[in-house]
Amino acid sequence: MEYLNYAQLIIGPAGSGKSTYCKIMQDHAYHNKRIIKVINLDPAAEIFKYKCDLDIRELININDVMNKQKLGPNGALLYCMEYLYDHIEFLDDYFNNNGDNIYYLIDCPGQLELYSHSDIMKKITNYLKKNGFSIVSIFCLDCTFLQEQSKFISGNVLSLATMIQMELPHLTIMTKCDLISKTKLYNQIEDGIETGDLIKELSPMMGKKMSKLNNVLINFVENYSLVQFNTLNLNDEESISAVLYNADNVLQYFESQEPREDIFDNAEKDLMGINEEDRMDEDN
Repeated sequence: MEYLNYAQLIIGPAGSGKSTYCKIMQDHAYHNKRIIKVINLDPAAEIFKYKCDLDIRELININDVMNKQKLGPNGALLYCMEYLYDHIEFLDDYFNNNGDNIYYLIDCPGQLELYSHSDIMKKITNYLKKNGFSIVSIFCLDCTFLQEQSKFISGNVLSLATMIQMELPHLTIMTKCDLISKTKLYNQIEDGIETGDLIKELSPMMGKKMSKLNNVLINFVENYSLVQFNTLNLNDEESISAVLYNADNVLQYFESQEPREDIFDNAEKDLMGINEEDRMDEDN
């Protein structure tokens, strides 16, 4: 299937580094002569580190909703997303003006109920898919939150629940690895955390009553390879490139890109130069 546009849906708990992820990927793409546009879908956002190309607050603002509808923060956020879906032409007009074959990062709110309980985000992504988008969900988890074994399992379950609800190709990104890059946890993540080690460490902490549940949860995630972590270290260019490459692969982004003629022209010139040098060596 040939897609018209490509998008990473950046989701995850509040404070997990979603906006920083967008900033880093946008800058990385720019330095590699790629253009990635970033869309903010968080009506409660205040400060952006990245260049924001479209902002949901131009359509609706969470503070206005809370005041007019007398709703709390979570209820107002859900109202805003439903309002966006009811006025989806806000996105349509923007995408149509940009044309096809554009790569987007969509920075989403940090309230996980939007992805695990409500179906509003699924409705929005389904609409985009019907209109030619290839979408991958990027689930960000703060690695400093996962330094305890029990929290590591919780992170797996959160990611798994979101993946099942959203029904999208899915990558789990362990963010802020630059903060723990020289620790034992980072080495464990890089090498692959062993199921047996997790069970051994968790069982004494939680007692016999919870050990069976721990065993089932860990083996369920491990045996079916449903959640695999990609590490993102902001100080490591190879780490950033690897995460973007994995996302591009899932989106099938490379399959639709036309070969750059300048690369072939330069290669042809280099080849002609090499042949000319060989011929001169033979004459001598």
